[in-house]
Amino acid sequence: MSFRLVDRGWGREIGAAVRADSTALRVICPFIKIGALERLLDRTKPGVIRVITRFNLADFAEGVSDISALRLLLKANAQVRGIRNLHAKLYLFGASRTIVTSANLTEAALSRNHEFGFVSEDASIAARCRAYFDNLWARGGTNLTLEQLEAWDETVTHYLA
Repeated sequence: MSFRLVDRGWGREIGAAVRADSTALRVICPFIKIGALERLLDRTKPGVIRVITRFNLADFAEGVSDISALRLLLKANAQVRGIRNLHAKLYLFGASRTIVTSANLTEAALSRNHEFGFVSEDASIAARCRAYFDNLWARGGTNLTLEQLEAWDETVTHYLA
């Protein structure tokens, strides 16, 4: 069984994982910032990208998550769905590499914050994590659209003004 506990350097861990297997990237993460996402996507262009996140306009208004990050995902042909009260952070790379961590997809979480979790290349762990992902995905409803994002962006911009 390949299993490592990790307490720092999540940006390196995620970068290495996506370079090792970019056939599919599945992410569960409540907060996604554009800078961290750009770094992830610049390293490679994953085949299939599916992301489960939170669709909370207050998160966008407070700057803890970015509408522009979701727009970038859609432009990269990702499928994105939302789950209320999401707190889990799970990154699946291809069929075998799994990262479960406290780290959101933000620069602070990937490079500065004290975050803890594990990296595994164990097939049974990957299968259980994939089942968790698939269950949330099915509960997430329909895929996010650019039209929805534009409406949210207008609402948040109006609120901040």
